[in-house]
Amino acid sequence: MFKRVAVLALTTTVVAGGAVAGTAAAATGGGCTGPASKQACVRTADENGHTHVVFEAGFDSINAGAQCHVRMTAWDDTDGWPWVSEPRPCGKAHRFDFDLPNPTPGHVYRTELRIAPSGRDFDFPEIVTSPQLTY
Repeated sequence: MFKRVAVLALTTTVVAGGAVAGTAAAATGGGCTGPASKQACVRTADENGHTHVVFEAGFDSINAGAQCHVRMTAWDDTDGWPWVSEPRPCGKAHRFDFDLPNPTPGHVYRTELRIAPSGRDFDFPEIVTSPQLTY
């Protein structure tokens, strides 16, 4: 899915939303958007009998100047809840991951990758957004 050269992994786990025990609710949608060089994805994964929502984004380095930064946001579009990564410089390749272990049935999730050439408050960013996943 992404180049693996000089990749920085950012993995975070957060307990949020309602608990889902045992077999999970069916999910529809999800997947990836964008070329392999800048891609945003959302999917489900089974972890010991529990379904997690996994947000992923990948970014290959570009020569966009010292101010350029990239970051990933994991969104619950149903209630507006975001998880936002720390900004990373565009001059290096990055892989972002976020695991939501307790997705809420009926909620809609998506991943957003923002590339901000100015580096300031992400003014006029290029945005790559995954397809929505309904859990």
